[in-house]
Amino acid sequence: MSTVQTERQLDIDDVRAALVNELSASYRVSVVSPSTLKVGRSGVIPSKVTMSRQGNTTTFKIATTGFVVSRVVQGISINPRVKRILEEK
Repeated sequence: MSTVQTERQLDIDDVRAALVNELSASYRVSVVSPSTLKVGRSGVIPSKVTMSRQGNTTTFKIATTGFVVSRVVQGISINPRVKRILEEK
């Protein structure tokens, strides 16, 4: 699991929009709850991004989910891209 922290208060819609704008069209980004996103590609179980806020800090936890093959694909191709985008946010 990767963790990214930013010194800004962000809401889930801002984060979703940033991911959609930065990732290629082959990625799907969906809001699962007011604090959770799923990010994936066709044929791969999506990664889970959980957001929490405390004061002016927003913390994101990027977790792999699913079977071993999906976790490998997420760890190699999805999660690093999501982490980079969130670090720039």
